[in-house]
Amino acid sequence: MTEGEAADGDWRRDWDGMAAAVGRDFSDGTAVYGADPVAPADIRRFLEPLEFGCPLHHDRAAARAAGYADVILPYTATLSWSFPPMWSPGDPPLFDDDGRNAQPARTPINNPDLGPAPPTTGFFVTDLELDFARPVTVGERVGRRGRRLLSCTPKETSVGRGAFLSWEIELVVGGGEVIGRMRTGTFAYLPRPAAARREGRPDGGGTGRDGTGRYGGGLADGGPDRGQGQRYFEDVQPGQAIPAVAYPLTVYRLVMAAGGNRDFNSIHHNSEYARSTGAPDMYASSAFLLGTWERAVRDWIGCAGTIRFIRGFRMRQFNLVGDTTRVLGQVVSAELREGAGVVVLELRSENSSGVTVGPGQVEVTLPRRGWGRSATNAS
Repeated sequence: MTEGEAADGDWRRDWDGMAAAVGRDFSDGTAVYGADPVAPADIRRFLEPLEFGCPLHHDRAAARAAGYADVILPYTATLSWSFPPMWSPGDPPLFDDDGRNAQPARTPINNPDLGPAPPTTGFFVTDLELDFARPVTVGERVGRRGRRLLSCTPKETSVGRGAFLSWEIELVVGGGEVIGRMRTGTFAYLPRPAAARREGRPDGGGTGRDGTGRYGGGLADGGPDRGQGQRYFEDVQPGQAIPAVAYPLTVYRLVMAAGGNRDFNSIHHNSEYARSTGAPDMYASSAFLLGTWERAVRDWIGCAGTIRFIRGFRMRQFNLVGDTTRVLGQVVSAELREGAGVVVLELRSENSSGVTVGPGQVEVTLPRRGWGRSATNAS
């Protein structure tokens, strides 16, 4: 081994302490709650950049007719409502540097450097898995409990050297009721901007099934309110496509999304800063992209359907500003389980470079004809 090769390998050994900590819960076991209870005005801000018109999220009468006590939060918005406040009265200054791209002194959004891990300056989410027991209702407050490290894999990618880390947390509401579980993959790294400008992939890999990075498509894009009405289990067949939904990614839209989902990381609304972290340009956040999947699914299943889980939500390429991301999907399976109509959908996101997220699976329930109000939604 040459001296250069030996030095090159040293950075991987820096992650040995973190790898040895796999299985450890980095929290103290208490729930940390989000900044505010769920309120209708805040839901509206989340819905606006997604053009997400489901009445469950803004119309109390429609939500009650579907079996809920009040307007409910979109399932994927649960993550945003679990973020602690950026600043509270009595806290020290958050903004203590007048540099154009200076970052706040602290933030609950980005991963902090943990003791066993080496210092890093770049961070983004790579994949997510979500299980939902039920949606959150207006007035409830969402928190996170636990932070167990599931894996640590050092890797050199197109954006820099670091490690892929996988975490598991519980999503809870007041009183400690578990309403969901989340497994999050992240990449913590030291940026290498020059290399990232040559390749726009967040993980240095990932192509479509035909080897070109594309999955095809050809489905007609739907508008914000397609008005398809309620879908029933008896109407569904494996292989059936769901209408694609297109999301042109402008700076304006990304700024609105940051305000609505509280992911204020500058990589999502500041081109100069994003490039300094190794990305080609600013790009859509995982919070926004999760919302695009939920809107596509909800538009198709209707108000009486529910979402049970999301799997395989993996970032393969950046969803860059100035491009259009489309969500496409189809039915994988449809079966009755204990009287419930359970449907599994395969979804993916695409832009001009090919597949950017997924393909992943979303399991939903649909009402059966003649069975009355869905018991799943009853509160």
